[in-house]
Amino acid sequence: RRRPRSPPLARASEPQGAGEPVSAAAPRVVVVGLGPAGPELITAAARQRGDAAPPESRFTRTDRHPSVASLGAHTSFDHHYETAASVEDVYTAIVADLRAHAAAAAALGGEVVYAVPGSPLVAERTVELLRGAFGVDLVIETGLSFLDLAWARLGVDPLAAGVRLVDGH
Repeated sequence: RRRPRSPPLARASEPQGAGEPVSAAAPRVVVVGLGPAGPELITAAARQRGDAAPPESRFTRTDRHPSVASLGAHTSFDHHYETAASVEDVYTAIVADLRAHAAAAAALGGEVVYAVPGSPLVAERTVELLRGAFGVDLVIETGLSFLDLAWARLGVDPLAAGVRLVDGH
């Protein structure tokens, strides 16, 4: 009996659409990870993407992170945390805003850069929602996660030790 094939893992800078073809003028969101602490833990690729974007095309999920200042001028989505009824509503509103900004940038031949704490691939709901957004060209520049620092501090190779992560929800 054949097992279904798992989708391949995302590679840095590889478009991550929701399965539909994306046109050349499709809105593009480049997600960069800010790492788990200060700016010294931002990857070179993520830093380069942030530096290349004009200030009006740089967005952060939150300004409450030690690496945010390294982005320079940008727009934060912190206001959604103050006004939304639930955390899921916050993330939905952020994705809607990103899509609108990305569409405006695409009309001018540009893209937006969206910076998130840690790694975009670890516990980042907005990235999950963006992956499911049809018509959005999603590029992910991976970053260090808080887990990377934990494994290093503990001296543990999580695969060799058989570490199992469990979602407490």
